[in-house]
Amino acid sequence: MKKTILILTLLLVSCAPAPHAPAERSAESVPSAQIPAATPTAEPSFEIVSAPALTQVEMLDEQNGWAQAEGLVLRTEDGGENWLNITPSDILGDPAYAESFFLDAQTGWVLLQDLDKPTYGVIYRTTDGGKTWLWRNTPFGRSQINFLDVENGYALTDLGAAAGSMGVSIWVTNNGGGDFNRVFLHEPGLDNSLPLSGVKNGFDFIDSQNGWIAGTVPQDGFIWFYRTRNGGFSWELQDLAMPSGYENYQTSADAPLFFDGGLGLLPVHLFGEKSGFVFYRTKDRGETWQATTPLPMRGGEYALLSANEIILWDGFGIIYSTDNGGETWSESSTDWQPADSLRKLDFVSSTRGWALVGFDLYRTDDGGSTWEKLGEE
Repeated sequence: MKKTILILTLLLVSCAPAPHAPAERSAESVPSAQIPAATPTAEPSFEIVSAPALTQVEMLDEQNGWAQAEGLVLRTEDGGENWLNITPSDILGDPAYAESFFLDAQTGWVLLQDLDKPTYGVIYRTTDGGKTWLWRNTPFGRSQINFLDVENGYALTDLGAAAGSMGVSIWVTNNGGGDFNRVFLHEPGLDNSLPLSGVKNGFDFIDSQNGWIAGTVPQDGFIWFYRTRNGGFSWELQDLAMPSGYENYQTSADAPLFFDGGLGLLPVHLFGEKSGFVFYRTKDRGETWQATTPLPMRGGEYALLSANEIILWDGFGIIYSTDNGGETWSESSTDWQPADSLRKLDFVSSTRGWALVGFDLYRTDDGGSTWEKLGEE
């Protein structure tokens, strides 16, 4: 996941670099003096934006969703037909490719990053659907963010990648992004429990103690997948068996996603003679994972509706679906071929879904057989 945000001179004055820690074994708080008090922005008038050139989209149900575009943060209440401009009035950069996380129809965060300086950023939060926003300077920039609820969240900061390696720091907040504590840091010369090797693709936490990071490493027959049991201070490899027929393939794992009842899914790309895709499934809160039936495909996008329901489109003419977590798959065809790159597939039921193609949003009401471009007269 790619984004370039210019942080204004104001940030360089108000936000000092992240404090230096000799090791990652103890949480490090950011002194409050370095982060000014949360400041509410003026309530914006909700201008309706028709057919915006979307860069990101996240649908929550058949009517409600969030999106980002050049200079805009947006929200829809009619399934993507129209978009409300809820951009913070004093936003300090372009949110088009900013990292974001949306908990529900009212609560969301947008992180403006300085991609050249991993210790600079600004996070915006709304709890009323964009009517008002609070902002705070952050001690990190280029980061993925994730929230368990309105108060508890995490940031995974990219400290730089080279030759198949990627250093990271991990931050925790317990007040909705008002303050962050650093719980892990890669530093030169230290033997860390989370390896420096491997590109970290994504992460997820199921509670305050248990979390997972998934990634990519050029190694045959190995899935880069690590877990923490103590809130991110230390990590251990979670060894996964390769699916049958793909034992010597290389892999790239995306962030896992957890659901109620301790159920979770881990998407894994398989690269080799007959490249494929497989979902690993857990039924015990991530203690054990089992590979489901792999699909022979080279690319495409997927949507996780629940721990059982998955829809995957190969980007061409076949849509795969399962209602048992990937144990078996059904195939259906579509005669629609996107004219541009398929950037996001997002379904909220077995029939209603959206596809972000280039900067255009399409919607289906029949499981992907036919698609309608939204915003056209």
